[in-house]
Amino acid sequence: MMQALPALRGSRRRQAGFSLAEVLVAVALLGVIMLALFSLVSMGVQRAYSGRKMTESTMLAQSVMERVNTYEPHLVLTSNTALSTVTKTWTTNNAGVTVVSVNPTTAAGGAFQTSEQDAITALYDAAKLQVYGKASSSTLSVTMTATPGGRTFANATLVRMEVDLTWTEWGSRAREVHLQALNLRTTP
Repeated sequence: MMQALPALRGSRRRQAGFSLAEVLVAVALLGVIMLALFSLVSMGVQRAYSGRKMTESTMLAQSVMERVNTYEPHLVLTSNTALSTVTKTWTTNNAGVTVVSVNPTTAAGGAFQTSEQDAITALYDAAKLQVYGKASSSTLSVTMTATPGGRTFANATLVRMEVDLTWTEWGSRAREVHLQALNLRTTP
């Protein structure tokens, strides 16, 4: 009977718990798995954000294109029919400040142009494409060109409209939406 007791004690000792090596391996495996899961979740969040911003940007560019195409396109940007091309650019920086520039600078117009341009500015500001707290900016550019070449807005049969929207995501990733359309005009 005395012989059986030592054998029992040895088997109990082996079943009492895990060794230090087993615990370290389990913790290392758990750490690797948690790191991989965290990376997947982080990438998923970035992709979802990126997709949302791309959708919003496309909708913004489409809205601007429709707004410009409602009237004689060039009239939204300029009242000067002697021009053959005109570009208006909206730029927003980190602080949310929107700066508007027109090229050529003589393209400024009357109350109609101002109200339409203000409406486009409001659409652009509402999109909030810039990321606050990071080095980022966004630019909306609308270009009207009289075609075929050599014509002015006064005698053009077509007006090519281009809407370009660029922004940066996560501080360094450049993104862009480009829409282009032709507006058929009747000649006088």
